[in-house]
Amino acid sequence: MTGKSDAAAAQQTPEANEKPERTTVRITDPQAIRALAHRVRLDVIDELFGSERTYTATELAKKFGLTPSAMSYHLRALERWGYVLRAPSSVDARERHWKAAGDSLNVGDKSSASALVGSTLIDLQLTALRERILASLNTAEAAESDSEGLMMLATSKLRLTDAQVRAFQSEYHSMLERYRRIEHSDPPTELLEIHVTTAVVPDT
Repeated sequence: MTGKSDAAAAQQTPEANEKPERTTVRITDPQAIRALAHRVRLDVIDELFGSERTYTATELAKKFGLTPSAMSYHLRALERWGYVLRAPSSVDARERHWKAAGDSLNVGDKSSASALVGSTLIDLQLTALRERILASLNTAEAAESDSEGLMMLATSKLRLTDAQVRAFQSEYHSMLERYRRIEHSDPPTELLEIHVTTAVVPDT
C-alpha cells in the first residue's frame, strides 16, 4: 500500500450540529490503529488535536524529549496513516510545520475492535492518564495552589436506549466544543491546561 492509500484509512466527516468546516478524523484500519500504539505518537496527537496549532518537528522534539530526526520519523508515520498533515509555514519555510488532520479524532469501530484489543493502545492511554493524575496530585501536595480541588474523577452508570446514548455523546461533545472555543479578550496571566479523558463503555 502507498502512503496515499494508507492515509485514506482516515475519513474526515463534518461534525453534526457544528460549523460546516469542522471535521472528525475516523481511524478504522487495523494497521493505522497499531501505528498509533506508541507513547510519543499519542503525546503528539494529543498536543496537535488539543492545541489546534501547528508545530515543527524541532518544537515537538523539544517538548517531548526526542531528537528532531526521531520526531520527524514519528510525524511521517502519523502522516502516512492520516493522523496529521503538513501545514504551510508563514514564518520559516525552511522547516516543515505539522497540524492535526481534523478537529477531533475517533479511533476504532466494531470492524476494528480486534485490532484495538490486540494492540497496546488502550494500555498506553490508561498509563498516560494514570501518570497525569499522579503528577497533579503530587503537585497539589507539594505546594499550595489556587487550582486545588479542580481535578475531578467520577464514574456513573446510566440506563439508556441507543438513541439516548448517541444524544448524550452529542451533547457532551457540544459542551467540550463550547469551552474549547472560548476566547479571552483579556486573558489572565496563566490559563490552566485541563486534560479531559472520557470513556463511554456499554456493559457486556
